[in-house]
Amino acid sequence: MTLKRYKKLIENFHVNNPNTELERSDSNYDKLAKIRPLIGILNHNFSSMCTQSSSQSIDESMVKFKGRSSMKQYMPNKPIKRGYKIWARCDSESGYLYSFDIYTGKATSTDENSGGLGYRVVMYLCRNVQPYTLMAFDNFFTSLPLLEMLHHKNIYAVGTIRVNRKGLPAEITVKRGTRDQMCLKPG
Repeated sequence: MTLKRYKKLIENFHVNNPNTELERSDSNYDKLAKIRPLIGILNHNFSSMCTQSSSQSIDESMVKFKGRSSMKQYMPNKPIKRGYKIWARCDSESGYLYSFDIYTGKATSTDENSGGLGYRVVMYLCRNVQPYTLMAFDNFFTSLPLLEMLHHKNIYAVGTIRVNRKGLPAEITVKRGTRDQMCLKPG
């Protein structure tokens, strides 16, 4: 295949109907609308090709990208500082990817912001998780409303929590410099 033919094929390759795309000015506009069906198919195939483990984790990952994009993120504490941020739900033992989503930037809709970004990411990635699965995540995601919702869905969760997290009871806050752990019963 010649380069000219390849470029022509790539120009006309679509996984979504371009006639149904929303305008950028629309509040429901999705930056990934052109590849959203492909992401859905990949997530379906990833989760159906392997039986889900009873222990899984959710974390963020960076994919290096040096070009221009409104979705490009800068994270100075990561080995890959600039690129696309990917949310991923993986097997805790083998690292197998069950589900992922690409971070497109700050949400503009106010009703989407209830619960915070970490809450929304975990709930989106856990939509097909079997009951009694143990989910592990770091302090970016952990919050009391999230833990209560996962408990309501019979999904166990473990994670570190930030001391200044909203809604954290005063009796379980730990002073700086001390190490302590605590288990809480819901309800």
